[in-house]
Amino acid sequence: KSGSTIVGKHEEYFQTNLEEASEEEWLKVLDATISKAEVALPQGTETHKAIFGVPASWVEETHIKKDYLQKLKKISGELTLTPIGFLEIPEAIAHLMQEEEGAPVSAILAEIGKEYLSVSLVRGGRLIETKFGALVDTPAKGVDALLRTFENVEVFPARIVIFNGGFDERLAQSFISHQWSRSLPFLHVPQISILPLGFDAKAVIF
Repeated sequence: KSGSTIVGKHEEYFQTNLEEASEEEWLKVLDATISKAEVALPQGTETHKAIFGVPASWVEETHIKKDYLQKLKKISGELTLTPIGFLEIPEAIAHLMQEEEGAPVSAILAEIGKEYLSVSLVRGGRLIETKFGALVDTPAKGVDALLRTFENVEVFPARIVIFNGGFDERLAQSFISHQWSRSLPFLHVPQISILPLGFDAKAVIF
């Protein structure tokens, strides 16, 4: 329905993490990712236009924060990319979920990284607020702790949607068995689901 077809894709991982990686590592990782994703294109064809899917932590009042913007501009110049826009990943996910489910989504989106996690409150298809933190305990306990930092929330949607690179049965079970803090305003035990591998990238393209 979006009118877009994915013709090539590839993933590369940072040795450290996105925040602490050097500019050299950014260049190396992005160059390798783009080159391998372009293999499916006709020989000699290169891509230049780029849309960046970025973490919500990089965005402040609809603009990419200055430090990240400067880095993206410099990297784009080095790789001869022409940035034509950016999207917050949780917002893109909420839009695609709405398209697939046929109704605006109300849920808590939890991104579980190796060292960090983020939790976004989505209500009626709109991204309300996102909180971030280091992953110092189990992912479920980390999400619980971040949810307790949200203010002025009368009721949380009783639905938690996790994305971390694909379905993980142990991760799902750890959330299902977690005893949520009594102070959290859930009306009943939240339903847990994990997005399939690549859903975040697909959402940005959509």
